[in-house]
Amino acid sequence: MWIRYSLDWLLSFIATTLRMGAGGTGRPHSIANLPLTLYEFEGCPFCRIAREQVSASGVTVHVKPCPKGGKRFRPEVKDKGGKAQFPYLIDPNASDGEGATEMYESGDIAAYVRREYGSGRPMIHGLGPLNLISSQFATLSRYASGILKTPAKSNEKPLRFFGAERSPSARLVKETLCSMELDYLWTSQALDGQTLPRLEDENSDTAVTGGRAILNYLRKTYRSEE
Repeated sequence: MWIRYSLDWLLSFIATTLRMGAGGTGRPHSIANLPLTLYEFEGCPFCRIAREQVSASGVTVHVKPCPKGGKRFRPEVKDKGGKAQFPYLIDPNASDGEGATEMYESGDIAAYVRREYGSGRPMIHGLGPLNLISSQFATLSRYASGILKTPAKSNEKPLRFFGAERSPSARLVKETLCSMELDYLWTSQALDGQTLPRLEDENSDTAVTGGRAILNYLRKTYRSEE
């Protein structure tokens, strides 16, 4: 198990390198009263671009994973937006006072998050076609992990996850959360000096720190043989 985790971590580090370290931690210049909702799946090159800006901005989002074959959250996207396309963002804190802002398209989502909540644009996002090509290679380096649904029990309450998009360990955790269709509140920055990545599960009153320990917890708690 340790050897498998080490290999996965190395491949995840390669993905981070291919993305030039995009998706660090930041503090939003505007605090969202309510979490944004992001429908996405980990192995999607377009979703990666949106996540990197969310991570850099430090805004909290409620991630509703939509792996291929998933039936928990995927139908919601089509019902709300009219098509099963990802990523899909909903911001209930609309600045114009006319209700929630909803949108598809990774570039539009990244620009919106940057404008409304801050921080700078990841360098690779300004490199035109190379941005998407690099994201596609990052997906290949992780042998498309986080694309397909795996059998798992549902969580009644959202989990809470702290970890930056560019963190190799955090990526491994988010891939598993996605495949299991476990929704979670995600913040890239640590609170009160906590060690990252960190998972908090209100369903079992459990907190776990460290990528390998979190993965073990998720498999033990939510894996299903169905």
